[in-house]
Amino acid sequence: MIEIAPGPAPLDTAVRVPGSKYEANRFLIAAALTDGTTRLAGLPDGEDVRAAISAVAALGGETARRQDRLEVRGVSGSGSQTRAFDSGRPRLVSVGESGTLLRFLTAAAATVPRSITITGAGRIRERPVAGLVGALGALGADIETSGGFAPLTVRSGRLNGGTVGVPAADSSQFASGLLLAAPRAAGAVSIELEDDPVSASYLDLTASVMARCGVKVERPGPGRFRVASTACYRPGEHRISGDWTAASYFFAAAALAPGRVAVDGLDPESPQGERGFAELLRRMGCEVSEAPSQEGVRVTVAGAARLRGISVDMRAMPDAAPTLAAIAPFAEGATRIQGISHLRHKESDRLAALADGLGRLGARATATDDGLVIEPPAGGGSLRAAALDAHGDHRIAMALALTGLRLPGIRIRSPEVVAKSFPGFWRALARLGVQVSGTEAGS
Repeated sequence: MIEIAPGPAPLDTAVRVPGSKYEANRFLIAAALTDGTTRLAGLPDGEDVRAAISAVAALGGETARRQDRLEVRGVSGSGSQTRAFDSGRPRLVSVGESGTLLRFLTAAAATVPRSITITGAGRIRERPVAGLVGALGALGADIETSGGFAPLTVRSGRLNGGTVGVPAADSSQFASGLLLAAPRAAGAVSIELEDDPVSASYLDLTASVMARCGVKVERPGPGRFRVASTACYRPGEHRISGDWTAASYFFAAAALAPGRVAVDGLDPESPQGERGFAELLRRMGCEVSEAPSQEGVRVTVAGAARLRGISVDMRAMPDAAPTLAAIAPFAEGATRIQGISHLRHKESDRLAALADGLGRLGARATATDDGLVIEPPAGGGSLRAAALDAHGDHRIAMALALTGLRLPGIRIRSPEVVAKSFPGFWRALARLGVQVSGTEAGS
């Protein structure tokens, strides 16, 4: 169990966050499907990225560490390709708890001449995948699922070109997975979204990564995407940009302490939707500034003695919603977060987990059909420290830990779950000057 308390001095420091796991996973899949060797710098650590590196091998690619870079030799360029593909037995690979990788690997596996069985851990068997499997099946893929969920087996074959409808109300990852796989299809692939997509910014990120790897994603109309039959990934060298979601925790720390925290190495042009989180803090009363830095920009947030509640649709930045929720009980007035119903299907039911955790602090937190309403304690009462459950979810653990900057004695059970995306989170929080004590082993 980890215990959090404010440090002895006001926050006034600069930090650098790890690379974006969202970019990393997309680059790793694209590199695996490239004829040649791709070199990736700035890869973050974490269970999700390590699972994606294992997925490269399952597809038939090869990886090697070269100083601070990972070299990925793609499927078409793998010297062991023939021997590996001769086996008729499916290759078993685990995606851990990564729903993103589950969808990306399922689509990529439909383009390689080997059978792959994909499994995972935690709630991975509850993560929706039927919409993606149906779309892949319409393009000729042969996939056997467990009642529409993982584990699933993608049988050796090829992906045809064509036009296919893709559901997007539950996840934009269905469409992203198809886009990443499309350059290896037998013909042009056109995708038509059947709904308004959740997390649409992640589709922009997918298109951006593909463009950097040599593949243009055409957009002939709203909710429509096309990858030409001539599209082909090109080998190259790429650096993963800083993770705006990881940055949100340090921006929030400045808002809560209050204090001043600068985050270096962020890409101001990144398609990551969480890039907009600092602007939400500005609306709540914080000061936000940007300045050029050696790699990208330095974003500085200075907290305010009094925060204001806000109403916001966070469908474009869903992974920052728990961070905003953790700040909300300390603001004057209600904070209403909308557009995040799909967070019920992550590593935990994040809406329920946040309502539970904030309720234990004495806040009035209500999960709605598509979000949360969070208010300070009724009747002018005070918030109180408590032991909080991470519900097996890295985002919940990191967000709720921030409340300890205002409520000394906040304790987080099972803090080791942060290893999924940010293994160094507790050390980074301590380097801010926050008091972090206990063990990451959990209790």
